[in-house]
Amino acid sequence: MVTFIIPVKSEKVSGSWADFSKLFERTLKSVTNQTSQNFKVVVVCHEKPITDFEHPNVEYIYVDFAVPALKTAPKEKHDGLKEEDKSNKILAGVAHAENHNSDYFMVVDADDCISNKVVAHIETNKSKNKVGWYINKGYFYREGDKIISLNRDNFNTLCGTCIIVKPSYMKHIFQQAPHLLYVHQTTSFDDGTALEPLPFPGAVYSMANGENHYMSGNQMKSLNSRNWLSIETLKSIVRKLKRYRVKKLSSKIINEFGIYRLN
Repeated sequence: MVTFIIPVKSEKVSGSWADFSKLFERTLKSVTNQTSQNFKVVVVCHEKPITDFEHPNVEYIYVDFAVPALKTAPKEKHDGLKEEDKSNKILAGVAHAENHNSDYFMVVDADDCISNKVVAHIETNKSKNKVGWYINKGYFYREGDKIISLNRDNFNTLCGTCIIVKPSYMKHIFQQAPHLLYVHQTTSFDDGTALEPLPFPGAVYSMANGENHYMSGNQMKSLNSRNWLSIETLKSIVRKLKRYRVKKLSSKIINEFGIYRLN
């Protein structure tokens, strides 16, 4: 069995709780749309997002540790505080999920979507010697667009929804300093074992949705305002074109990943 862990930010640090709740509901629908129902979903939060969606495999657990004090902390500390909050919620989900007798854990960010083939692939290919998988191929979706971009080789270095791993290895994906951090770029471990790349695109990274930690609308505008005629920018574009393939947001992708345009 696979247990998905979804850490949810607090309403107190959300730009728009209503908008975030729509993103979260889409994520939940995506995760529960697996072709195999041999999974559990543990949502870890301070407050439950606004949603009427229910599924028998989903449960919510509530944490009582302090919400990140972003209003009083200097801006350079904000990312660290957010990462620490997310990491503590993941660990709370892991502790709770120990009751589920899970074969593998997967952390899913609360605004991303995943392929409906993930659980079926794990069931078919799991073994005692297989530590897990990482998603090196996945999609990037800018909210509202009619197109979507396939990243073909380093998706796991950019998106936190990318690791499927045996429970005993979860603790090795965290770093403790300078703050607690879930290191989603992890692909190998000190004992010589390693994650395998998932053989198909496994997730969709939602960008410029107003609630994303790193890819905010302002950051996207900054990228769009670059001097596109500079040599370095042109070289960067060539590198990215080799790595990305732009596609229409087709019904096939929508049905597999549950990635629909939000109102």
